[in-house]
Amino acid sequence: MHQRPPLTPLVAALPSTVPFVGPEAQERERGRAFRARIGANESSFGPSPRVIARMAEIARDMWMYCDPDNFELKVAAAAHHDVAVENVVVGEGIDGLLSLVARMYVAPGDAVVTSLGAYPTFNFHVAGVGGRLVAVPYVNDHESLDGLLAAVVKEKAPLVYLSNPDNPMGSWWEAGGKRTR
Repeated sequence: MHQRPPLTPLVAALPSTVPFVGPEAQERERGRAFRARIGANESSFGPSPRVIARMAEIARDMWMYCDPDNFELKVAAAAHHDVAVENVVVGEGIDGLLSLVARMYVAPGDAVVTSLGAYPTFNFHVAGVGGRLVAVPYVNDHESLDGLLAAVVKEKAPLVYLSNPDNPMGSWWEAGGKRTR
């Protein structure tokens, strides 16, 4: 019988949690599909016909390994957002990018500030690198900008997670600090 290698002490000490139960798992458990998958931030209209046409155009080239620098995508995203190309990072989705940020900026024991109730997968990545979560409660169903800032200053946190628009609350802060729902 083969044994798997031992986990690192950090990973072995983590609680067994599932930060996000995907809609597919929920549908399997229910035994039927959802009529609308609004919790997964999916459009009920599906992809744009232009996107479908473009995917059909390039499908024949999908056998090739992609450009690991994602150069053309970064250039296009930078131009669209009027930022420098070096400010664009391409990853394998939000969870991969959150993991990368946690690994880059959070050392074991570092405090990381987030809202109480914010995206649970972020918390999972912080715990995975040994960070310590400091959760700031919502105020009037919104993230507390003042509370988040106060916690960052008090804890000398290298990272704060501000979800804007906030998922799951559905609220957001405008650039001038005005709350919107």
